[in-house]
Amino acid sequence: MSADSRDPREKEEMRRALETSFAAVAGGSVGVGVDVQLISEIHSDNPNFLERNFTPAEIAYCRAAPDPRASFAGRWAAKEAVVKAKMNVRPQGKNYTRGGGAPLIEIEILPGSSGAPVVIQHGGALENAREIGIAEIKVSISHSGDYVAAAAIALPGGKDFSK
Repeated sequence: MSADSRDPREKEEMRRALETSFAAVAGGSVGVGVDVQLISEIHSDNPNFLERNFTPAEIAYCRAAPDPRASFAGRWAAKEAVVKAKMNVRPQGKNYTRGGGAPLIEIEILPGSSGAPVVIQHGGALENAREIGIAEIKVSISHSGDYVAAAAIALPGGKDFSK
């Protein structure tokens, strides 16, 4: 039986069970976010766009990458995934974003010592994370052809990730 042919009540019960399982494993409310981006849609050649949405460290990292356009697009997708993951923590809560045109510079994505991306939040993004009980956000970024994809999971707890 396909998921689409199930009784709506059964689907809702499954959704709640999965949500409860995620929360139990993570020790509280978790949020998940995904974003897919066409590399050519990111204006990496526009200095105003870059300065508005990326920190100087991110700009330096992306410009030094073998494919700077893909690197900027990957970080953009990761930032979008982070926003979605945070909003997913409390889907019925308030919308803390400032709309689709808001800059994403308060969410910084830099490589950790292993090379894996690390999320560092600043300003209002950090305040919001603390408000909703999110201590850490993990991200993964993938590039393939003309696209990048990113996934984020927001995890609860007391760890301070404002480094």
